[in-house]
Amino acid sequence: MRHLKILLVDDHPGFINAAVRHLRRLDWLTVVGMAGNGIEAITQCEALRPDVVLMDLAMPEMGGLQATRLIKAQDAAPYIVIASHFDDGEHREHAMRAGADAFVSKLAYLHDVMPLLERLAGIGEQEATE
Repeated sequence: MRHLKILLVDDHPGFINAAVRHLRRLDWLTVVGMAGNGIEAITQCEALRPDVVLMDLAMPEMGGLQATRLIKAQDAAPYIVIASHFDDGEHREHAMRAGADAFVSKLAYLHDVMPLLERLAGIGEQEATE
């Protein structure tokens, strides 16, 4: 099992706080940082080198799509999951074209993001090989 370092990026403190409350209970990951817009996300990625970035789509100053493009241009870029209330084919396509590795709906955020994080951490692989 791999320990994951997570960067949370969202302009709504309530959303960040709810995600942190849930994620901090998991011993196989650590929330290493938080950012409120894409500019902060780029800086945090360079400084903290997270394994995974959970990124909001729409934020002030710089949104998730532009930040994803710039972060994916960095060396050893993290796995990026775009999260949005705008859950439709067009927004999903824009996220994938920007370089996102996954897209989840904010309406089912934890339900959708947890299997991705578990897969990245290798949770469940041991049971499959035994």
